[in-house]
Amino acid sequence: MLVVRTITILRSHSSVVELRIAKTLVEPDIELIKANATLKDGSVLYVSEVAGAGFRDYSYHWQKGDKLIKRWDNSPHHKELPDFPHHVHEGTNILSGHAVNLTDVLAYIETELEIPNV
Repeated sequence: MLVVRTITILRSHSSVVELRIAKTLVEPDIELIKANATLKDGSVLYVSEVAGAGFRDYSYHWQKGDKLIKRWDNSPHHKELPDFPHHVHEGTNILSGHAVNLTDVLAYIETELEIPNV
């Protein structure tokens, strides 16, 4: 379900202009997907999701060129943050975050892409 849902969301989103599936795994107890979505402004969203019985690991890494714009993940480091393990990377800053999914991230990105560059 995870793999099909992720591909469906990315293929149907208006901000995604190209989708590359790097890796998938579908087993009875675990699913994994790694994908790169080129967005309408030329930036790229790198999606990595793994889910199984009672767990979900995610990383949504958004960058343009070689510059990180934002990354949401729940990698188990930064234990000092109040919403551990959920956190957000903005440039060199690491901020407390909350659990997000691909739809949340794409909604945020879509809003950001609508803001004109000054």
